[in-house]
Amino acid sequence: MQIDPEPLYNDRLVERVVAYLQTKDPSIFPFTARFDAERQKAFIGDLRQGLSDITETGSKRGTSAAGFLTSNKRLIAVINDWAAAGGGWPETQDPENPFGVAGAAPFDAEPQPVR
Repeated sequence: MQIDPEPLYNDRLVERVVAYLQTKDPSIFPFTARFDAERQKAFIGDLRQGLSDITETGSKRGTSAAGFLTSNKRLIAVINDWAAAGGGWPETQDPENPFGVAGAAPFDAEPQPVR
């Protein structure tokens, strides 16, 4: 008996994400229509990270190498966070947020001394 009736993997969502990555068409995710170049780059990076979670676990079969169903929960969370921001920065992605950025932050070119 299935405990959680929600499907773990949504092919249609993945297709929409791939289509957006290929075309950057704002009709796919309407909140992207107000993105500037920085926000679009960050959103695309987040989508790629979300997709990598799926592709690294055997998504073509819908199962991981160990036989467990794959999940695109992280991809859904990425899209929901950006959609909730309504064209702005999600709170955890905002470069002005002093409490951290959820995405990959660039590393300093030179190691900084420990204080």
